[in-house]
Parts: sequence; structure tokens; C-alpha cells
Amino acid sequence: MSGETVKLVNGQTTLLRTVMWGGAAALLLAPAVAMQFTTEVQWSLYDFALMGVLLAVACGVGELVLRASESLTFRLGAAVAIGTTFVLVVGNLAVGLIGAEDKPANVWVWALVVMAAVGAVVSQFRARGLSRLMLALAAGQGGLAIYARATEQDLPLGVTLIFMAGWLVAAALFDRAAREGQA
Repeated sequence: MSGETVKLVNGQTTLLRTVMWGGAAALLLAPAVAMQFTTEVQWSLYDFALMGVLLAVACGVGELVLRASESLTFRLGAAVAIGTTFVLVVGNLAVGLIGAEDKPANVWVWALVVMAAVGAVVSQFRARGLSRLMLALAAGQGGLAIYARATEQDLPLGVTLIFMAGWLVAAALFDRAAREGQA
């Protein structure tokens, strides 16, 4: 790799790292700021600690991706996959995706999260395997919607489509990275 290429990759990595950790800090600070202006937002110390742990895990995985691949396409695919998983976890913890957060059916959302983690390890974090995993997660998200409908539980179609779109965008990016021979 030439000196110019190394500088470009290092500059890109520094920018991505700054955006990732800066965005995480902003997400953690947003409720604290909102609490100063409205009573609608009421977070406890536990809420901040849990969100801090979730953000640290998401950013930690992001750090691993930045170290594992220099491919911007692969990194974007990983960012979309990590972001989709993060929103899935936070949404399920906060309000529950199937009805309210106390509905037992929400346990099936955790199956998708486990599937994502185990699938990433089994695929050895390779772009081709991750692309297939993202397709399987999109199908699983659709299956969750079918389950909710069959058991007459509330899971808005828009929510399902947003998560499916996240998985499918990540799949397309990983597929492109695989076809380009990157990661």
C-alpha cells in the first residue's frame, strides 16, 4: 500500500471513529438535555447506564469493523447492520416491538439479535456470509410480523418494513463488498 493510500485509509478511519463515538455521546446526552426542558423525558440513572452499555457495545463492534477491513463498502454494510441491531434492541427494551414491552411475544425479537450475533461469528465476519445473514434477518423480521399477525398482536407494518429495509441495505452492501473482493 502506498503512503498516500495509507494516509487516506487512516484519515477515513479517524473520521469514521470520530463520527461513531461522537454520535454515541450525543445520543447519550440528548435525554439529559431534554430533561432540562420537559417533563416528558424522565430517565433514571439505570436508563443512562443501560444506554451507555448498549452504545459502548455498538461502538466496540464498530471499532472491530474498522480494524478488520479497510473497505468502505464493507464498513458501511457493518454500520447499517450494527445500527439496525441497535435500534431493534433499544426499541424492544423501551416500548416493545410487539405490543407493549411487557408482552411475552417480544422475546422473539431477541431471537433476531442472537441470530445476528451467532451468524456473524459463524460467517467469520466475511462479506459473503454476512450478506446471507442479513437476508436471513430480513426474512426473520418478516416472519416476526407474520407471527404477530397470526397471534393477533400489534406490530405495525411500517416498523417491520423499516427493519427489513435496514437488513436488506446491509445485505446489498456486504454483497457488493464480496463481489469487489473486499473483506
